[in-house]
Amino acid sequence: MKLQSEKAPVDSTVPAEKNEFIIQDAASWVLRVGVFASIAVMAIGLGLSWIHGLPSIAMMQHIAFQDNLRTMFNGLTQFDGRSVLDCGIFLLVLTPILRVAVSLILFIIADKDWFYAGVTFVVLALTLTSLILLKHAWRPK
Repeated sequence: MKLQSEKAPVDSTVPAEKNEFIIQDAASWVLRVGVFASIAVMAIGLGLSWIHGLPSIAMMQHIAFQDNLRTMFNGLTQFDGRSVLDCGIFLLVLTPILRVAVSLILFIIADKDWFYAGVTFVVLALTLTSLILLKHAWRPK
């Protein structure tokens, strides 16, 4: 005979665990798709570079990453291999940032966990701020 106090407690962690899996799955898919997309874009850029002629080793040592989006887009419209490679690198850099942004959205919408949403927002803000400051610090004078 069970007493009233021996009843099994209501399992209130099931929805939280389900939401945790949703967030983990979404984050892992963002990383997978981002990495595979950047690899595919860089492979296309490498192929275009070979079609247009291989650059010399000396030239490759002095070429910098093109972070100007307008220049990159103009190169993409002209099927410039270097611009396509730069776009692949850009996608690779944006992948973890997009993962943090997706986690932030899912913490707010799916989990309604405001503490982790706040922490994730701070991480996203610091990451974007550091990238912006780094871009301006490395600007040639």
